[in-house]
Amino acid sequence: MKRKTSRKKLIEKLDKIFSLYIRLRDNGVCYTCGKRGDIKQMQAGHYISRSCMALRWHEANVHCQCYACNVCKHGDLITYRERLVKDYGQSAIEELESKRYITYKHSIEDLEKLIDFYKNAIDKIK
Repeated sequence: MKRKTSRKKLIEKLDKIFSLYIRLRDNGVCYTCGKRGDIKQMQAGHYISRSCMALRWHEANVHCQCYACNVCKHGDLITYRERLVKDYGQSAIEELESKRYITYKHSIEDLEKLIDFYKNAIDKIK
């Protein structure tokens, strides 16, 4: 009998796949400073912290960032937000921000579906 993969392992797997998808989607260009880098060196930077499970894998909340912007400048959130408003509109970002404190627990099935979805999305980009 095949053992089910734990929630923790699925989250780790989805994090890796989603991060690669974001970096590929954004062509390795930092969302906040515009620096282009190798996909392997860039990061998936979250506007609203990835600890917020409701937004952890929300595509409008996550964009490619360089190490300097994502880590050294703690996401450069002022620039990040300005760019989000420009790209998605004020109301869309306010809606995103309103979900910041929602408690959400993804089911095992949800996580597996997201993994499959982003694996397929990566294949389409490559």
